[in-house]
Amino acid sequence: MNTFTVTALGLLLLNCLPAAPVFAAEQAASSRLQSLAELPQQPIASRNLNIHGWKSPAGGKVLFIRTQELPIFDAHVSFAAGSAQDGEHPGLAAAAFNSINQGVAGKDLAAILESFDGLGAKFDMNIHYDRASLSLRSLAADEQREPALQLFTQMLGQPVVSEKSLTRVKTQITELLNVQQHDPDLQINQALNAALLAGHPYAQPVFGTAQSLEKLSIAQVQAFHRQAYSAANVQITLVGDLTLEQAQTISLQIINALPANALVMPTTPLPQPSAVATARHIERASNQTHIVLGQLSVPRQHPDYAALRVAHAIFGGQRVSSRLMTELREKRGLTYTAQLKSPPLHATGLAVIQFNTRPQYRDGTVALVKELYREFLVQGPTQQELDDAKGYLRNNSALTSASNTHILSRLVEINERDLPLDLDFTTLQARDLTLADIKAALNRHMDAEKWSVLSVGPNVAQLPLPAPAQVAPQTMCRADTATVAS
Repeated sequence: MNTFTVTALGLLLLNCLPAAPVFAAEQAASSRLQSLAELPQQPIASRNLNIHGWKSPAGGKVLFIRTQELPIFDAHVSFAAGSAQDGEHPGLAAAAFNSINQGVAGKDLAAILESFDGLGAKFDMNIHYDRASLSLRSLAADEQREPALQLFTQMLGQPVVSEKSLTRVKTQITELLNVQQHDPDLQINQALNAALLAGHPYAQPVFGTAQSLEKLSIAQVQAFHRQAYSAANVQITLVGDLTLEQAQTISLQIINALPANALVMPTTPLPQPSAVATARHIERASNQTHIVLGQLSVPRQHPDYAALRVAHAIFGGQRVSSRLMTELREKRGLTYTAQLKSPPLHATGLAVIQFNTRPQYRDGTVALVKELYREFLVQGPTQQELDDAKGYLRNNSALTSASNTHILSRLVEINERDLPLDLDFTTLQARDLTLADIKAALNRHMDAEKWSVLSVGPNVAQLPLPAPAQVAPQTMCRADTATVAS
């Protein structure tokens, strides 16, 4: 709450359930729901949501969508103030970010939180490599909205940044860094960034190091806040039960509260691709080995992004039917989950395959994943896989415009990535893709031999992988309970 915290990914252990009785399976096979059968033919179904956009004289950009189902509104305020702006002072952006909620005139953090609670408002903060953001959810009625916004804007523009508060911030971030050292997923992803993006700002930890934090001065933090958290650098996203006039008033209230510094933050440089792939193992006592494979991809604005997104959803998306899940979990029971993700970076794209497996299968599983991807580049997806992926994106588009939270998330992406003003833009991009489009994009940008591999776990003798099952077991676990990693 007072600092952005990263929570380790917990894995839920499930008891394996037996297969459904024969009569139930027969009944399901003979009576499929007609509505489900018709889903692939349905057009994109999303709410009719109009996006309003404008810029302030200072340069700040605002996007707004009005929703009237609930008497609430969300304000998301974002700045190019992530760790990529640290320069020669790792942790500077994080220190300035965490100073925002240490107090304002007449209120310390406890009083701030008590005030928001009393108004029924929710305040949140987030920082990553590219941007720092603060968000407010409040009731839309004047008696709650106005005092909540007044306190919110005061925190943005007039935080109390003193020697005392900076000492407190340094202590909080140092404690967070100590916690992160015990998280193998964070450790391995940071090591991957250092391998793929050596010498680039993205290679540095978002929160710096204990040593770099100690060297920061109050003058540095105050100067960073004046430049980064200024009216020229702000992006505002509003969703909720507001009129257009009210939204414009709120945006001006936020912009007028910010420092008037006209200097914009430097653009994050493009990373230079690594000439060779690397491999590194970090010794750590555990009953699981955490593994990531990564290589550079394309940024969100690139014309081939949509094709790669669909391709990678087919290969390693969230669905159990992805190629990774089919081969690693269902056929061999090597892992509970495996995904190919694209971390949201502004200056570049990354393709990251991540999974856990038993230590004795580390090398064999990595080799299998590389071979699966090599085959994917050569063959591309099947037409059925492409149709299924398009259907999933189409139907998911409606689900992710069903609440203010979903709408805000999509609108923030449009704002920060400077995308067309259409919530369905990504889905519409995917709709017209062909097998040839996807295969061409894959082979233009991806390389089966360029995966850098990082692993964290114990060093043990390696064993051959279990033979793949010809028929997936009819249980919830989809794998032999003696071998599945959880």
